[in-house]
Amino acid sequence: MSRLAHVSRRTYGQYCGLAHALDVVGERWTLLIVRELASGPKRYTELAEALAGIGTSLLATRMRQLETDGVVQRRLALDQPGSAVVYELSYAGRELAAAVVPLAMWGARHQMADADACHEAFRAEWLLSFLAADVRRDGPHDLDAVYEFHIDDSTACLRLRDGGVTVTPGAPATPGDVVVRSRASTIAEIVGHKIAVADALADGSLEITGDADKISALVGVIEKRLAR
Repeated sequence: MSRLAHVSRRTYGQYCGLAHALDVVGERWTLLIVRELASGPKRYTELAEALAGIGTSLLATRMRQLETDGVVQRRLALDQPGSAVVYELSYAGRELAAAVVPLAMWGARHQMADADACHEAFRAEWLLSFLAADVRRDGPHDLDAVYEFHIDDSTACLRLRDGGVTVTPGAPATPGDVVVRSRASTIAEIVGHKIAVADALADGSLEITGDADKISALVGVIEKRLAR
């Protein structure tokens, strides 16, 4: 980390990996920016839209600091109109995104008893960003599949191809190989160990349709994560 990164902010002043990590990620909104970029590169406007409430000035400050800390990098996206600048996680940023997954699971298990799924924002790609990390590690590397998730009124897709995993908001151009339908509250109950996947399927609060082998691969990854 650059010495300049310490000048404009407070630090814990402790020779400890956790303390120095918190120097980087302890500010409000920082880890949520990492969550957004875990699903793939995004333009500044896309980040601002996904993080409603942060304010453009604060978002700009956080992005500059994350670049300084080597967590985020920018590049030209030649496949977008006007060769737009996009932000993406660096190698260190991807490591951080993977480290955030257990924290998110902990939050789902222990800190969401009073959460209000009807009034709090939710995007299906948030769930898939965390799931993608498990698919990369535990999923079949030869699997070619598109998983289409409809969670409440939000839709996102998980694409597996050639050992890679990508997450995109919205419905796919063509129907997915597997379609998952549920409510955000049901997903929270599954992640929080309040209901088993099999029970949610049995009572209809979770519906998974499509290719049987690809369904089995997805459920296997989910159950491995929940068993940890």
